[in-house]
Amino acid sequence: MHQYKCPSCRAVLPKEQINVSKAVAHCLGCGKLSSLGDVMDFQEVQEQVQDTPSGCFVWEEGSRIRVQATLRSISGAIGALFISLFWNGIVSVFVVIAIAGLWSNLVGPLPEWFPAPDMEDGKGLPLGMALFLCLFLTPFVLIGSCMIAGIFLNLWGKVEVILDGPQGSVRTSVGPLGWTRRFDATSVDKVSIGRSSVETNGKRAKLIRIEADRTIKFGGQLNDKRLEWMRSVLKKLLVTQ
Repeated sequence: MHQYKCPSCRAVLPKEQINVSKAVAHCLGCGKLSSLGDVMDFQEVQEQVQDTPSGCFVWEEGSRIRVQATLRSISGAIGALFISLFWNGIVSVFVVIAIAGLWSNLVGPLPEWFPAPDMEDGKGLPLGMALFLCLFLTPFVLIGSCMIAGIFLNLWGKVEVILDGPQGSVRTSVGPLGWTRRFDATSVDKVSIGRSSVETNGKRAKLIRIEADRTIKFGGQLNDKRLEWMRSVLKKLLVTQ
């Protein structure tokens, strides 16, 4: 049987202090009246924090607290690899044609070893067409680059939240490369699970929302268990302390 606790002082709430009909709980220890929703949510947070998934860590470095979850997923990396090979394989054919056109117009005849389709008189595309093709291919190359980045994220990526006094930061990284966003840790109102604004195969990925002086969304690459764990830990540290 669960022992429900007060979200404010964390004292155990005897059943006589819980009024189910009015959906409230009155803690005699601190005198605070809490909704049953807050009590249940606090209980869920405590249970999830104690059940730490693999690849997740919390540690203190003096006044600094680091909450980290790995993005490592072998199946995700394999899937990203196949999609990347398919996409970039097709795009690379047109990139080679565009390079051949630029080379033949700006440098000279193409070397015999250059892997471009045979062109009339050994020349590539006209310069105007080669420039247009370069411009046209730019978004496709960028998408392919993001796919390659996805492979590295699934192998060596991590999401880390650092709390250092009133300063908070969220960093998604692969080795020394990463993206950091900062927020005021003293003004956090809510830590919840949200949805991405971008649809993939008709679905919106789950992510963590920290609502403070600004709203920070992150963790869309985490699996469900690591996502829920990180949300619970952050809620305990930032909201229910």
